[in-house]
Amino acid sequence: MKIAAALVVGAAAATGLCAAQLPLSTVFITVPSQGVPFTSTVSACETVSAFAVVAVPNGTFFPGTTTVYLPPQASGTTSTYIDYESNLTEVIVASPLPGTCADLALPSEATATVNPSPASPSSSSSAKVCPLEGCSAGVDKAAQQVIDLINEVAIASQKLQSAAKLIGGKRTRGVEARFDPLTDVIPPLEDIASTLTFGLPTIKALPAFPAGCNSDTIVVALIDFVRIHQALLEIFIGRSGLLSFSFVENNPEHAVRTDAAQKFPNPIGVAIAGALRAIETGVDALAFSLIGLIPTRQSCLKQQQASIDKTLKDAINAYQS
Repeated sequence: MKIAAALVVGAAAATGLCAAQLPLSTVFITVPSQGVPFTSTVSACETVSAFAVVAVPNGTFFPGTTTVYLPPQASGTTSTYIDYESNLTEVIVASPLPGTCADLALPSEATATVNPSPASPSSSSSAKVCPLEGCSAGVDKAAQQVIDLINEVAIASQKLQSAAKLIGGKRTRGVEARFDPLTDVIPPLEDIASTLTFGLPTIKALPAFPAGCNSDTIVVALIDFVRIHQALLEIFIGRSGLLSFSFVENNPEHAVRTDAAQKFPNPIGVAIAGALRAIETGVDALAFSLIGLIPTRQSCLKQQQASIDKTLKDAINAYQS
């Protein structure tokens, strides 16, 4: 396979330095192994130190678009990889979350979601009623409170993806041997629900935002959260069948069945379903609060709520059935 790579870097300066030479916190982005590595330094903001975004060429080529979400102070970066033999293209987009400044709290595996290319009809419909971008001039303090809450749960969802990919794996050695869903998956899910629950009173106390900079930037933040959290939920859905198999395999006392088709309740699956239901409640409450807070964007907000609700229900059903 012959891969050609074209790199476009935004306002953050790209350098030829290796990550080890930068005395900074680092976000690693995986690009195709045939790709070109790069390092982009993001300037400090307010109380947040500078950090580096490093592309590591050890990944697999996937046609379509992969979006990597970064803190608001990062600059956008786009890498394009072309497989000329198959006439396929992969685009990796590093997209800053809305807002002005946020702490670096991202996992080493920073890839958030893979979107099909070209855009699906649903995404085209979303573009008609939703703002395409936030306000580059910045938002006021009240709007930033809302954005900070949404970004917090978005980043937490992204961070959990690495652990979610290990659900149902065989306990052999290495990373999977140290992985325990009771501590590595369920508590972070519960934390997402708690963050929403404790953050909502602040949102509900705010007056409604008129059309414009603040409202559009908040909606864009919600859209990013929906994309990131749906990517996490799709991982959960995909691993649910493996969890049932792994439970019987790791608990031989449950392997004797009177009926070959009988299913044994998996306590881990029950706990995951419960945590997802709590998140569903929090997400619905957030959506209803935003619909009241941003009346000029009700159509977009209701669309995003319906989309995330469907994926949440699919994930819950996958673990409680």
